[in-house]
Amino acid sequence: MKVYNNADYAISIVDRRSTIGYCMFLGGNMVTWRSKIPNVVARSSVEAKFRVMAQGVCKLLWMKIILDDLKV
Repeated sequence: MKVYNNADYAISIVDRRSTIGYCMFLGGNMVTWRSKIPNVVARSSVEAKFRVMAQGVCKLLWMKIILDDLKV
């Protein structure tokens, strides 16, 4: 299982919000992805990347629990 994520710091010119996104692959096949503009404004590019990393790790743990329940 692999998770890739990225954040574009303050990409929106209007409200200076970041765009964050991640995608999860299982055995070479993409099983889930998400891209969104969060409700909060990040103060730095590090904070934006930290937020997307935390979201990606949460989804990774969620998928691991499901696969363990299914005995995969």
